[in-house]
Amino acid sequence: MIKKLRNIFNFAHFFLLLTFLSFILPSKYKAEMQEGLKSPLVFIIVLLIIEFLFLIKLFGKKDIQASKDILAFVFGFIFLWELLVSRFNIFPYVFVPAPENVFYIFISDTKKILLGFLSSMFLLITGLFSAISSAVILGTFVGWNQRLTKAIYPIVKAISTVPPLIYTPYVVLIMPTYTIASFTVIFLSIFWGVFMSSINNTAFVEKKIINSARVLNLPTATILFKVIIPFNFPRIFNGLPINIATAIMTLTAAEMLGADNGMGYYVRYSLSFANYTKAIAGIIFIALVVTLINNGISAAKKYLIKWNY
Repeated sequence: MIKKLRNIFNFAHFFLLLTFLSFILPSKYKAEMQEGLKSPLVFIIVLLIIEFLFLIKLFGKKDIQASKDILAFVFGFIFLWELLVSRFNIFPYVFVPAPENVFYIFISDTKKILLGFLSSMFLLITGLFSAISSAVILGTFVGWNQRLTKAIYPIVKAISTVPPLIYTPYVVLIMPTYTIASFTVIFLSIFWGVFMSSINNTAFVEKKIINSARVLNLPTATILFKVIIPFNFPRIFNGLPINIATAIMTLTAAEMLGADNGMGYYVRYSLSFANYTKAIAGIIFIALVVTLINNGISAAKKYLIKWNY
């Protein structure tokens, strides 16, 4: 019981308490800006949700100290943001909006944000799944054949080093529709790296596993699809967070260039009209989406993959 109390009384909750107490202070932001501060209700709900997720992690008895440190940084930043901007208005309010106003956007612009999210997720999921599945199958096949590996691997290694953002504007320009362009950008940004990794993964499969499969007279297709690829699932899942981050980066860049919907378009449209409150809200929303996807991948790996090496 004492240990639980020590976990609850920490720097993170100290900063959270200071944030709530700062609401009592008079606001120069409200006095100097024409719109003033929005209702802090949404901001408070966000803080309580973060606190609730922390308590779940806390009583789960996993990475308690790391969770406390992360939350301390988050609440410490939020406290400084609230104090310096909403209360003292130290920074220009046009460029550094108050947290109350930023989080209020999730209520006032809910429809646009959700439509953008659905549009981006459709492109992200289809492009990511297509790229990873085809890269894993082709990479495993190439890695199985030494002659193909020696011929293709140097080329793939050279292509995979090219940053996707370099060719994103060109792909958006030449493709007939934005949807095809976005799909192509996501596909290319993921395919080459996963393709190269799959070639390497095939080469690193333990020889005794392959020899055991050969002793059973299994056909090559069965060895590739039921032995080598499942064996490499942990490596594939480990690379998913990086692949998703790359895919969202390129998708956002494509949306900012030529889309009329999507998470990246929302940020670009807001910046075009110098609405930095909406732009920051859009950036926070994208970061939240990436975090939730990565947590979902970790949970899926935990329950779907019971082996590792």
